[in-house]
Amino acid sequence: MDKEIENTIQSFSVDDALGFVINRAAIIMRKRLNHISNKEGVDITPEEFAILGRLWEEDGLLQTVLTDKTLKDKTTVTRLLERLIKKSLIKKKVDETDRRNFRIYLTKKGKILMLKMIPIVISLTETACKDINQQDLMTTLRTLRMIVKNLDNDDVE
Repeated sequence: MDKEIENTIQSFSVDDALGFVINRAAIIMRKRLNHISNKEGVDITPEEFAILGRLWEEDGLLQTVLTDKTLKDKTTVTRLLERLIKKSLIKKKVDETDRRNFRIYLTKKGKILMLKMIPIVISLTETACKDINQQDLMTTLRTLRMIVKNLDNDDVE
């Protein structure tokens, strides 16, 4: 084995692995969001919030588009949508142009919940980014978007 590769392998640390650090940050943010929303009396999971957030940005998305935008599989999205319908936060309507598809809409209750959740998410983001200057934060976001672009190809499911 090449000496340089051997040294790299020996010095490898999971704690310094990019994927591990990104995943750890995501898990901690999800846990914190769950804790805060429960404390505020908001009955919503981070996964449900991801669905509502996409609908907040663009109400009336096709269910298939929502599946793509949330990076979840079809079964998971169907289950999340069923829970959100039971909570009266969304409604599902047959698409007028293709009756095999469904469009998903926020209900009035869903919009009110989003008005409560958005400040919570903004506050959590501010906590996560404290002591990080704006330039470093912009560089980090730009870098993460580039990583997503580099890894996001349709060949791998």
